[in-house]
Amino acid sequence: MQNQVVPALAALFEHYQRCYGQPLAEHDASEPSPAEQLPAHQGKVAWHPYVRPEPGHFNNVGHALNLTVHPSLAALFGHYYAGHLPLCYKGLFVTLLQPWNEADFERLQQNQIGHQLMQQKLTLPATWFIATCRDEHRLVTLDNTTGAVLLERLGKGTIGTLAPNLATFLQRAEPVGPTI
Repeated sequence: MQNQVVPALAALFEHYQRCYGQPLAEHDASEPSPAEQLPAHQGKVAWHPYVRPEPGHFNNVGHALNLTVHPSLAALFGHYYAGHLPLCYKGLFVTLLQPWNEADFERLQQNQIGHQLMQQKLTLPATWFIATCRDEHRLVTLDNTTGAVLLERLGKGTIGTLAPNLATFLQRAEPVGPTI
């Protein structure tokens, strides 16, 4: 199923652009991205998903944790540099995370390791965060064993299953326009 994640993500980017035009991200001149399209204006920069010449991987993360990382994680985070994408999934408003540049991708990997170490400490199953929720105590995660997309309460574990796999989650998510 991970081979369907990248096309589903590309279709989601295209869907957003058809609905709302060029997406915007907070501009930080010290953190440029190949995804940036237009000069920054009022603290925002327009972006377009940038296909990485070489996909990023999570082998180093798996090695650090002595764990085989579900391949959907690399499919989601390793193919593009892009801004985060606001989505609605069955009434749940979330922000799909994406690495902005190589340094951000490395921070994402470090944060995934930290998340996994906390999961282990709390004796919770291995999951990887993929999106944030408006309620900061909840996360959308990827189950490392099954590849299912879950809703979790931070530090408490799974609330429920959102989708049987990441491709399905991305295909069913609806872009949400920028807020004024």
